Amino acid sequence: MLKLKKDADITNFLLSVKSCDGDVFYESTEGDILNLASTLSQYVFCSVASQPRFLENGVIRCDHPEDVRILEAYLEES
Repeated sequence: MLKLKKDADITNFLLSVKSCDGDVFYESTEGDILNLASTLSQYVFCSVASQPRFLENGVIRCDHPEDVRILEAYLEES
């Protein structure tokens, strides 16, 4: 499972998501799933990012394994 690094730049992360071929999802421990290709989901994600406890507990999932390489500077294994 991949988590967002604590010091990740959220703005640059979301810009990198746009260059991914597949969908990239943020999944919370409460079962919420945000498709980060969606502008609305990005807005919600930014709101979550302001609350580190929620951000740290969620995971990032990429539909295409090669997209992990695009985002690897922002992700870490949990």
